[in-house]
Amino acid sequence: MDIGKAIESLQAAERCHNEGLNNSSVSRAYYSMYQAAQVALEAAGFLRAEWTHAGLQATFANELTRRRKLYSAFLIRDMNVVLDLRHTADYRDNDVSARQASRALAKASEFVSQIRKGLSNG
Repeated sequence: MDIGKAIESLQAAERCHNEGLNNSSVSRAYYSMYQAAQVALEAAGFLRAEWTHAGLQATFANELTRRRKLYSAFLIRDMNVVLDLRHTADYRDNDVSARQASRALAKASEFVSQIRKGLSNG
């Protein structure tokens, strides 16, 4: 996978946000982070046909933030925050607010930006 898929998901999140589709915006924002993390893991030599959400997050946190210190540990914290919002957006009765969607989008944008920067430095 290349970073283009994560960028496309981030762009979809932005468009949904601009249209007031907060739940869809949060869902796409999370997936942009998930896809970017997968790209970072693949670039570091962690190749898998499929990742579980928990497995991807644990490997990213342990290998790329704690062990190799390639990325800030704040990225994994932000990913967990957006994942929790995605669960609200996709599975719960209540909706995500515009403010929550805006924050999720900002976190996803920073996440993808940091991965892109890390890929160009590595």
